[in-house]
Amino acid sequence: MPLLKLFNIFKLVLPLTLLTGCGFTMTKVEINEQTFVFAMYVNKGQQEDTVEVTISAPLPNRLTSGSQAGGKGGGDPYAMVTKTSGTVQDALHLIQRDLSRRFDFSHTKVVVVGKSYAEAGLEELTDWLQREPTTNLSTYLMVAPGDAKKVAELTPIFEQMPSEVLIRFADQHNMITTNLKDCLYAESANQGYALNYLSAGLKPMVAEQEKLKPWAGIQGTALFRHHKLVATLPMKESLAVSWAVNEVKGPLYTVQWSDSEKASVFIITSSSKKSVRMDSGHPVFTVELYGTGDVIYKQKQKQLDTPQVKELIERELNDQIAGHLRKALRTSQQTGADILQLGMLVDWNYPDHWHEVSANWPDYYKNEVEIQVVTDIKVRNFGSVLKMNPK
Repeated sequence: MPLLKLFNIFKLVLPLTLLTGCGFTMTKVEINEQTFVFAMYVNKGQQEDTVEVTISAPLPNRLTSGSQAGGKGGGDPYAMVTKTSGTVQDALHLIQRDLSRRFDFSHTKVVVVGKSYAEAGLEELTDWLQREPTTNLSTYLMVAPGDAKKVAELTPIFEQMPSEVLIRFADQHNMITTNLKDCLYAESANQGYALNYLSAGLKPMVAEQEKLKPWAGIQGTALFRHHKLVATLPMKESLAVSWAVNEVKGPLYTVQWSDSEKASVFIITSSSKKSVRMDSGHPVFTVELYGTGDVIYKQKQKQLDTPQVKELIERELNDQIAGHLRKALRTSQQTGADILQLGMLVDWNYPDHWHEVSANWPDYYKNEVEIQVVTDIKVRNFGSVLKMNPK
């Protein structure tokens, strides 16, 4: 009976613990005393052995429902602050000294690094990210073609802040999406990884009276080995890699089998499978791509939509996509960057062999591994075509 009374008292006290307010939080920092960093941009400093860090944070007093996204009427709804120092942490400390609020990186969704900084290595950055208690392991990492801050200058036509545009790039799965956890996991297993490789430039904007405005997009992927940028892949090969890791959604391919005959296929479903077997003491990997798509354009409308034409389109489509993936994997092997983490298959299936080669896996992957590519992509239908009877 005393135990039952104690349980009833516990049920009464438990809800009251949820009413303690903000003062009970671990940080004991009020929200109006914090600066929520939405994005970071990291470059090599102009001086030797220095790093330039830029933070982007929203301005609460300008984030009103009546303000237009990216509008200039009341100023930008975000602020950017840049400092240069010997390390990422030192640069952030200099930024903190000039701010009236304390940093909070719990809302940081994307970190963009400049190409030269990526080539020098991300070890210092990733080390700080995993040690900072408020950072999120789901933070996306991306590479800018030059100065990372140029990407931050993009015009957010459909959003309020540039960081939101970059986050959308990843959330929509138009290309490979790699976060901090993926990078740390790959490096701990002595394997490679791939990040989105952005583009930056000026484009005329209809919403801005055709004025040239900063614009950013995705031009491919950046391959990393030991946290260092070793190569980049163009768009077609990048799409194939994204397919191989089950990231891409809804890609579009155009195939051509003669000078005047071509068709465009929109991929409705896509999936992949990876396997490994041992042959003469060396691993042989098989990467399989599966998918179904619809023909949304065919150049010769007078040509009947026959099973023979369907098979022709499927053959050309499979050959094209398989070629893109083979080319991407050749580049990854030449650089020793196991971006598909195929080494993990060896670890799972042949642990004894993995124990022998894991310490030198990048070079082993480069020289001793065979990768086979298999595709099975089907055309589901030709869509609806309105056929008129001639009079």
